Amino acid sequence: MNPTAVLDHSALTALYRADPFFTGLYIEASRGTGRILVPSLAVLAAERQLPGAGQHAAGLRFSESVAFTTGHAVDAMAWPDTEWPVAHAAAVAWNAVRQGEPVTVLSLVPDLYSATGITPLDPTA
Repeated sequence: MNPTAVLDHSALTALYRADPFFTGLYIEASRGTGRILVPSLAVLAAERQLPGAGQHAAGLRFSESVAFTTGHAVDAMAWPDTEWPVAHAAAVAWNAVRQGEPVTVLSLVPDLYSATGITPLDPTA
């Protein structure tokens, strides 16, 4: 099983800025030795945070886009004070866990996830 990473909006902006860790992660995905999941609300948040970052994320060839579903919305209802892009990434992670597919959420601002039960990894820390 290849490792799977969920990139939130902050991770997508880091990838857009050519952060070495995220660039390396993307190279691994291009080789088929890892997977990158990109929540659609993270794409929107990345674009609003750094113009161009969301467009870049939306066009990543070696990543898998994850649409915001009703299931994600139901999960996110449990975290009323959590911002939507963060809730989407957390819900993607929880859905993967329930399906027996462990993932790692990558975020430069892991404190945003405190109410979700998800502990993201900040590779820049």
